[in-house]
Amino acid sequence: MKDSLSAPRFGRYLASCDGDEAQAIRLYQWNSLISQSLYVYIQCWEICLRNKLNNFLCWKYNQAWPYDERRAVRNLKFDDQRRLRDCRLRQEASRHISPAPTNVIVADLSAGFWVSLLSSKYEIPYSWRYNLPRIFPNDSSLDRPAAWEICDNTLTLRNRMAHHEPLYDLPLETRYRELQRAVSAMCLGTHAFADANCTFRSVMAKRPT
Repeated sequence: MKDSLSAPRFGRYLASCDGDEAQAIRLYQWNSLISQSLYVYIQCWEICLRNKLNNFLCWKYNQAWPYDERRAVRNLKFDDQRRLRDCRLRQEASRHISPAPTNVIVADLSAGFWVSLLSSKYEIPYSWRYNLPRIFPNDSSLDRPAAWEICDNTLTLRNRMAHHEPLYDLPLETRYRELQRAVSAMCLGTHAFADANCTFRSVMAKRPT
């Protein structure tokens, strides 16, 4: 097994288990299960976030905001402009149509793009002091810095899961509570769905010692 995983990859688990191979395999198995247990919440968070932010951009600009060069695109910071334009070109090429529909661009844009829109760079352009409830209507105590920090932490967790990296060294209980808060703040129904289908608590209780 360790040959298939590669020595450097398995080595992180071995180091955490003081060289005990059997224990390292158990830790690797648990890491896979805890990643699986969080997937439904990560999925709900990402889909809710991009749809809420897309609705906000449609409200602020227009339904075709990805092609609104004079306002929507101009207000994006350089890296986010690049992400959007790369996405537009990719969708236009694959679908042989220009402009590409907004909904396919929204689905194709990275989670990093959407999280970036909550950063301090957009505090003034998006008037988040007043407009944040459009994204998080169910939590009046959640301000822009806190929302961004939660979503940035969640993005790190999501990316580590996507690249099959270790999660056991993260503060998983904290990340889970943050996920619950963010999803609940966006949509109570989606939160109820995620909570009903998430196995995090039961898997967390079986963490190898």
